[in-house]
Amino acid sequence: MEYELRKHPKELFVVSIISVLPISFIIGSLIFQLNLIMIIISFLSDFFKSQNKMKFVEDKNEIKIFLIILLYLIFNTIISEDWSISIRRNILYFEFFLLAISLRYFLVNENILKKVVTNWFFIICLVSLDVFFEYKFGFNSLGFTNETGYTGRIASFFKDELIVGSFLLSFIIPIFSYLYLNKQFKLSIFFFFLCSAAIFLSGERSSFLKLLIAFILITYLWDYKNHLKKYILSILIFLIFLISLTTNINQSKIIKHNIVHKYYSTTLNIISIDKEKSFKQNLMNSRYLNQGVFSYEIFKNNIFFGVGNKNYFKACHKYVIGNEKNLCYTHPHQTYYELMSEHGIIGSAIILVSLIYLILFNNVDNLNKRKLTIFRIFLLFLFLPLIPSGSFFSSQVSSLFWINYTFYTIYRNKLIAEKYEKN
Repeated sequence: MEYELRKHPKELFVVSIISVLPISFIIGSLIFQLNLIMIIISFLSDFFKSQNKMKFVEDKNEIKIFLIILLYLIFNTIISEDWSISIRRNILYFEFFLLAISLRYFLVNENILKKVVTNWFFIICLVSLDVFFEYKFGFNSLGFTNETGYTGRIASFFKDELIVGSFLLSFIIPIFSYLYLNKQFKLSIFFFFLCSAAIFLSGERSSFLKLLIAFILITYLWDYKNHLKKYILSILIFLIFLISLTTNINQSKIIKHNIVHKYYSTTLNIISIDKEKSFKQNLMNSRYLNQGVFSYEIFKNNIFFGVGNKNYFKACHKYVIGNEKNLCYTHPHQTYYELMSEHGIIGSAIILVSLIYLILFNNVDNLNKRKLTIFRIFLLFLFLPLIPSGSFFSSQVSSLFWINYTFYTIYRNKLIAEKYEKN
């Protein structure tokens, strides 16, 4: 008999508050945070009612790693150059660990997981199609226009933020992995390429580069090569047709606008290559690359523990001299720059070793390494050098990272269960 969710109001509520996560993220930070808090409170309510509380913390190694990171962040607050800047971000970071535990507690229920992933699938497809709509008409399906001032870029439902590409990228792997794990090959390939086309049209270079890496890994690791070869051509033809509907069928214009302008010309605008200027001057005038120089200047003066979480901007003005101070950003826009400047050698080692253990080594012995790597692709993006990224410890980036981590552990545990069933 088919499971009817409406007959289980508690589960219906849980499905609802998890399903709207992508929507609350689009609406804004405050609504998204309230959504996360609702999920955590729902979990805690169950936790305190439960007779067997230990079942919530079956993975003791994971809990130990969470505690190590939290204790380090408390220490990081104490040694920060300005603890008042760091304290909120560091002390409240336990929220994301609670989020991971809360989501996993609910999503191990296959009925809830299926409903959530299905709802997410339709939401992400809708956002992808909205990107096509805005690309064609210059405004999105709700009439929003790009308010950032950057021409040729797609904002979609985000209006004044150019993050629709990174948003789509954040939800691709959990949804694709579920479809892949359940052998829905046609749908998984279609979904991946639909989102890929949308990310390409969005003009977000960093997201599209990460997507290309994901595509290479998935193609190489895919267990069912016959399905990949069978469906990929038909889906590509469909997407080419879909893109053609959003253009004036002027091929040279398409190439010039999408490839030359969005990816080649705008990249050259970031990198300064003025022959009349010195190497250092060109480096200082190259966006993102100059933050690497500033991060190194901060690091030189704070080798072991850095200047403290969220202290980059203040430290940049302190350690960088002259007019170069005006080039300081609120954060260094690259994970390693952030770790190097704000956490130093020891702090960075604690964070990286902890995350590497959780992602690569915890409970993964003798499992299907190919599937596991697909499940954790988004998490591996954290370790890519040079490619610009958001601040890892910011609320939005951390939330998306730990949501992806939760789905990775759920799918990993499914592989573990399958292994024991076969034995």
